[in-house]
Amino acid sequence: MGIDTLIKELLQILKKEVQSLNTVSELLILEEKSLIDFDIKSLSEHIEKQEDVYSSIACLEKSRKDVLEKIGEKTGVEPETLCVSKLSEMIDNPLRKQLAETRHVLDTVYADINLKKTSNTMLIRQGIMFVESDIDIILRAFGKTEPEKPVYSSKAVTDKPSRSYRIDGRM
Repeated sequence: MGIDTLIKELLQILKKEVQSLNTVSELLILEEKSLIDFDIKSLSEHIEKQEDVYSSIACLEKSRKDVLEKIGEKTGVEPETLCVSKLSEMIDNPLRKQLAETRHVLDTVYADINLKKTSNTMLIRQGIMFVESDIDIILRAFGKTEPEKPVYSSKAVTDKPSRSYRIDGRM
């Protein structure tokens, strides 16, 4: 099997990854809509579908790494160091152009996914604040004192237990 054949196989895998990542992007849009609508059922369905797609992406990644190992064996280059520019140096123009275009599409899709994830994270945090505000209003209506406001941050460190409310004997 020649380098060109392996590059063609790699391109096929990368194109499948692009399709899967586009599916993730679409699911993130649906996730955002579910977050805005406070539709927990559809939100969990979309997250479940994302998990399935991420699983298939992991399989594609393994296939991609296997192909890169084969290319590394043929060329004597470490597979971990094989980037698009190094691969482009090994092949002729039609495949080189396809490889560059595929890299560009992957970069664009990854950037899009990161923006959508950031947006959805903000919506989740906003939803948490709304729920806590509602709980505080309910507690005040029952004459309870207002608890200390929690800090939501991945860097927040506290030795206090997480905030729970007890209303009518339930948490």
